[in-house]
Amino acid sequence: MNKKFAVISMAGAILLGGAVAAGAADTNGKEAVQDVISIEEAKKIALSEAEGKVESIELEREKGKQVYEIDVDNGKEDFDIKINALDGEVISVKKEQDDDDQSEKEINAENIISEQKAVEIAEQEVNGTMKEIELDEDDGQILYEVELKTNKGEADVDIDAESGKVLKVELDD
Repeated sequence: MNKKFAVISMAGAILLGGAVAAGAADTNGKEAVQDVISIEEAKKIALSEAEGKVESIELEREKGKQVYEIDVDNGKEDFDIKINALDGEVISVKKEQDDDDQSEKEINAENIISEQKAVEIAEQEVNGTMKEIELDEDDGQILYEVELKTNKGEADVDIDAESGKVLKVELDD
């Protein structure tokens, strides 16, 4: 009888320990996403490191830490800036010669919605979390291309940068 009780007790302890560990792991993942600095804060930090316009912002996990990867272009040089997404600390700044075609349409920031607003619209549209955002010009139309992570996979949402209207949603399984 004592052996049965010991085996049942041990099995219960193992199951309880596994459930507690799984719950803690899940909670930690949720807290990390909620505690990141805003896109606008990350953009300000990047622009304090390099003059120009922000071409893209990606939120990625690197070596177990959440990092914003921000590309800044000033027409002569491209900057790849990595910022710790939790505290805003600049991790690295890499500078390269700009090899882009300069024939692209210049984007007037006064006539467009903020990146933060575009992210809010995209996250609400597909119920996901932003991974990458890029301001782009396509056939004369200025739009935000937002890549998101959802519980069903990845999604790409194109948003008119002037009106905030969702133009296209693509879901990748």
